[in-house]
Amino acid sequence: MASLRLSFYKFKNSWTDFVKVLFGILLFEVLIVYIQKKDFLEQFESTRMTTFLLLFSSALLILVQNAIYISKERSVLDRDFFSGLSRTGFAVATLLFNTGYAIIEALVFVFGYHWVANVFDKDLKAKGIVFGAFDSDLFVTVLLVFLSAHFLALVISSLAGTSEISSVILAVVVGIVQFALSGTVLQLPKAINWTEKGIFLGAGHKAFGAINGLREIPSQMAKFGLALPKAQLDQFTAKSSALMDAWQALFWHAVVYALCFVLLLRYKKR
Repeated sequence: MASLRLSFYKFKNSWTDFVKVLFGILLFEVLIVYIQKKDFLEQFESTRMTTFLLLFSSALLILVQNAIYISKERSVLDRDFFSGLSRTGFAVATLLFNTGYAIIEALVFVFGYHWVANVFDKDLKAKGIVFGAFDSDLFVTVLLVFLSAHFLALVISSLAGTSEISSVILAVVVGIVQFALSGTVLQLPKAINWTEKGIFLGAGHKAFGAINGLREIPSQMAKFGLALPKAQLDQFTAKSSALMDAWQALFWHAVVYALCFVLLLRYKKR
């Protein structure tokens, strides 16, 4: 209970930062769809990039904002007053609060996605792949992506020690790696395509693209009589089995990051 009370107290003193993240998610959605409004959901290449940037921008915002969490509070945890506080309990309480943040952020993302699509006269699908409703599939996908981002940010913060600047820099570097090695926008050489399994954003983009029917959208190359490589299209297969595989990959990313965070906070003293 002491860990939960401490986490709640910290939330009361930093809730404005959380609100900024929510506004940031909405702002990125408006800007990205506005820039790509002409071809979004009309052309494969543009839609693929737009859906990726929507997830990437929000995930990076969450990474950077939350990466300073533990490094910022390390001095608090090291005080004599908290010497009897269970670090494992504090880690679990932190994970619970971050799960709550991710749920709210995912709801805001889904609301914003619908609102922006409506503003720019874009027709979203009504039917989902797994749950039968587009919003349900979208919410689960975005929630799992945001959970992975939150928990990875906590790992970064724990690794960075007491340096907030190092935490932010490391979060940005990790975000860039997520972009470069996702494999859904930039085609990776065969020698390093195995790295895709370690990138949660790639699995999230595959699920997000499938939900939006990306595979069915005509390519810009079609007017030249050229077809996209089958491998690029197969990444966004709109089948329940494929979507469940992507969700499972995201789930395990979140679990691994959460376990790493608990262990680091428990055993890494400085």
